[in-house]
Amino acid sequence: MKKQKLSIVATLAIIVSISIIGIAGLDGRVRADIPFDFMVGSKEFKAGEYTVARPQGNNSTSTLVIRSRFSDDLANFNVINVTDKSNTGARLVFHRYGNKYFLAQIFDGGSNLGAQLFKSNAEREVEKKRDVITQNISEPEILTVLAKNGQ
Repeated sequence: MKKQKLSIVATLAIIVSISIIGIAGLDGRVRADIPFDFMVGSKEFKAGEYTVARPQGNNSTSTLVIRSRFSDDLANFNVINVTDKSNTGARLVFHRYGNKYFLAQIFDGGSNLGAQLFKSNAEREVEKKRDVITQNISEPEILTVLAKNGQ
């Protein structure tokens, strides 16, 4: 009987800690003025002001929506939670390959947790072409755009 109780308590402790981790990540809405065209997945967005947030009515911790402030452009995308060791505030992080920019991470600045996008097929293709042309298998250039939390 004692073993069963201990097993139940241990299982509950694991479930609670996994639930807390699952809820973590991007907590609020992030708004940024992005000065260059960029891609999210296979969708291209023009330079402008964008917000990133969880979809309304969706409690999923693995889905975010990016939406243009002045047009109807939007995209849903899947993310995984990441930890930010620098905790330098709200920001969007992009990978740059030549003149192509891909949204890679979002941090709301409210905690040291954020969201990381999966590499899209479009990004993998651009990365592969760059490596073949330049014979360089280095990491992409990382660009950070400061953002505002909320609104």
